[in-house]
Amino acid sequence: MAFDANDLSPHEQFVVDRTSAGEIADFTPMAGPGGAKPAIRAGFLRKLMLAIDPSWTIRTPGVRLKGARIEGMLDLTDCSGSGAAGLPALALVECEIPEPIDLSHARLARFSLQGSRLTRLVAVETQIDGELDLCGVAPLGAPGQETLTVKLRGARVDGDLAARDAKFARATEGVEDALMLQGIEVAGTVFFDGGFEAFGRVWMQQARIGGGLSCEGGQMLNRSEAGDAAAFTADGAEIGVVLMRNGFKAEGEVRFVGARVTQVFEFTDASLRNEFGVALNLASAIAGGELALNTAKVSGQVLLTNTQIGRNFDVRGAEITHRTTPRGDTYGRAIDAASMSVGGAALLQGANIKGEVFLADARIEGYLAFGGGRFINPGNWAIRAPNVRVGGNLTLKIEEGGFTPHGAKTVIEGGFKLDRARIEGALAWSNLELRGPDPSGAKRAFFSFADARITGPIQAGGLITQQDALIDTTGASCSALDDDVKSGWGAEAAALALDGFSYQRIDSPKENWRARLAWLRRSKRDGDRFSPQPFTHAAQIYARAGRRDDARRILLAQHDQRTLQASAGPFTWALSSLFGVSAGYGLAPIRIIRALALFLALGVAGVLTMNAQGALVTPQGRACNGAVEPALYAIDVALPVIDLGQESRCGPGRTARAELPQGMALGESDWRLFEGVALWRWAHALYAMLGAILTALAVVTFSGIMKPKDE
Repeated sequence: MAFDANDLSPHEQFVVDRTSAGEIADFTPMAGPGGAKPAIRAGFLRKLMLAIDPSWTIRTPGVRLKGARIEGMLDLTDCSGSGAAGLPALALVECEIPEPIDLSHARLARFSLQGSRLTRLVAVETQIDGELDLCGVAPLGAPGQETLTVKLRGARVDGDLAARDAKFARATEGVEDALMLQGIEVAGTVFFDGGFEAFGRVWMQQARIGGGLSCEGGQMLNRSEAGDAAAFTADGAEIGVVLMRNGFKAEGEVRFVGARVTQVFEFTDASLRNEFGVALNLASAIAGGELALNTAKVSGQVLLTNTQIGRNFDVRGAEITHRTTPRGDTYGRAIDAASMSVGGAALLQGANIKGEVFLADARIEGYLAFGGGRFINPGNWAIRAPNVRVGGNLTLKIEEGGFTPHGAKTVIEGGFKLDRARIEGALAWSNLELRGPDPSGAKRAFFSFADARITGPIQAGGLITQQDALIDTTGASCSALDDDVKSGWGAEAAALALDGFSYQRIDSPKENWRARLAWLRRSKRDGDRFSPQPFTHAAQIYARAGRRDDARRILLAQHDQRTLQASAGPFTWALSSLFGVSAGYGLAPIRIIRALALFLALGVAGVLTMNAQGALVTPQGRACNGAVEPALYAIDVALPVIDLGQESRCGPGRTARAELPQGMALGESDWRLFEGVALWRWAHALYAMLGAILTALAVVTFSGIMKPKDE
């Protein structure tokens, strides 16, 4: 509509009059049939704002219209007025504005479109000295084709940017942005809350917001089937507080890559959806306060690589699912927090996470808690945290009064790895269920904290596993074992890789050597090779605690196990078995005493039998009879280093009356097989050899060189 400055309509004259009086030009009572709004030409508003006609006075608080229809394009590009303060405030409240508004490079005291319906607002590098009010704005257009987009790139707002209950919609599928706020500077707070809706991307890259970003209850919708579209982008932004909580909903990626948030980063009770892609991307972001995702529902990946969090990382009660196929039967990395830094605690209690929780090289100054959660990723890693650093306890148990939305136990389905972790407190679990299959494809459950360094104790209680589960503690160390040895390490048949596992003491109040021995016997190494280290270390711990008898029992069992599993051949097995049976591998003096007594009794019986059969004779060939003392004779034969003068008096032979078998002749020779005297001579020699062996074993046993040391 052309504008004739000398021909104002009654409605426009009404605006001039009310503005001159410092009042609002309210056209609401003047609405026509069907609610038709009175028309005001955009050209008239431009002349009024620029004070072209000196007779048109604009008093504070500026130009204010309500319930009008603005005809034509309102173009205030590059307009900043004649004074240092710029253009006066402009408020178009509950108006219809079919044509675009362009305020690019202009300067206004304040600007409001509260409750208006329009199609486009452009304010590139605009300066607004007060508040920018877009509350309740809505798209305008033909039914089903309504559109409203806003472009505020590089704008500066010295007050708040309020868009509560506003509705924005991109014009076409090819135009992705609903709100373009790249590089915007807002001294106050940005409000995208209440019934706020944006159908299309909200772009706030490199924004500077001194107050905060409040999106409580708002919706940002820009999802694609491939998962590659963003609903909200604030990469590199600097914001005081981010509150996307209490019913906030986003479909499409929410990005804060490299952003800096001075205080809280909160997504409590939010819904974030970007299946097959990243739902929340905080890579390399910095949060000065807490990052809260508690009770949030996330469909897609949460990306936290290199993120720095000043206080707690709170995921309590959150539901995070990262499906990788439309069928939803396989999962990807649900939380990728590699190299994340947390100044407080990492709280995952009661979380329900389907997909991998990846915490490689993460640094957590406080404690790390998984109690009461469900971590599901069958056939892959459910939790993987190699090289994680935890300043307090790492727990998988439900504290008294803890949050248990999924029942009174923690469930991990898939592999669980804490290899090379550094935990300054305790590693504790109870009411924990581990399920397979593991990442190798085996049906077993798999839990590994190999080579971990745990400053505090391991508190193990109430672990449920399959019979073929594997718990790998290889090379790990802790200050103490404070465990329920029967129930804290899974099923009785579950394997334990204990090689190199060390602890300084055992604090279990009901510690029992038999139960500990059964625990040690579950130990295995790669290729089922036997390792004595777990037994030896346990024996040292018992000895250090003054429980030397229990230490000796553990070492006896270790030698028995090694004899059974690690003998080089039948001969080695026989010697080792003899050592174990007769002397307890040098650890059981009572055994060697019994063996010596039995051996002596056998010798005495042999002497008496030889003499009775006429096979023990003097050098003159007569029956020995009383020429020797049977017990001393047996000792003299068995102890080659001591001469008791018994063997010189009598030896194996044949008297005239001897009742000894003649044996079997060997051909034409004089040798006979199984001849009586020859058998006794062999028995005599064998007794002497066994005596020498038993003597050596007795020396080893009574010297104590095989006893467990307390250091």
